[in-house]
Amino acid sequence: MADESLSSSVTTLGATVFFAPVQPEQLDRIHALEEASYPADEAATYEKLKFRIENASNVFLVALSAPEGAGEPQVVGFVCGTQTRAPKLTHESMSTHDADGSLLCIHSVVVDPALRRRGLATRMLRAYTPYVCATTPHLTGIRLLSKQDLVPLYEAAGFKVLGPSDVVHGADVWYECALELNGGGSGEGPEGQGEEQAADC
Repeated sequence: MADESLSSSVTTLGATVFFAPVQPEQLDRIHALEEASYPADEAATYEKLKFRIENASNVFLVALSAPEGAGEPQVVGFVCGTQTRAPKLTHESMSTHDADGSLLCIHSVVVDPALRRRGLATRMLRAYTPYVCATTPHLTGIRLLSKQDLVPLYEAAGFKVLGPSDVVHGADVWYECALELNGGGSGEGPEGQGEEQAADC
């Protein structure tokens, strides 16, 4: 169970959804959700998800649904990433994990198909920021790649669109989105943006 200071909850479809750190035994369910959410040429493999759980669990948050009455909570969504020392997203910076890196690269934002379009993704992203600030206080920024139709989702969660990305992943054009953080000491993000444009940690 997540520390109470890092969790929040919402009731949807007769169940309470709360956010918690990832657990190794959730890998199979996480992989199934990943495959249901991305085309085959974009979805992370089982091995990559396993690597992120084992090596970057500090930046891996799951949404759990607790049915009313009885039953074990089930993973219904997740956000995961890796860290880098690079100032922007590239194939290289997104393919490794450097625990000392101050830039967080989000790889997946996934919600169970049955719970989509109910605001859960936005709530999950808003819970994710304070979570990673608490687990990884030296972070100065978060980056992710978004397809054009999903840009409004990330803007609602506080991200700013930097423009089209040079990264090629699958068949579609991707846009790099950024959220600067006040944590990490100086208040200056990797792009040199000041505190007035940063999210509080």
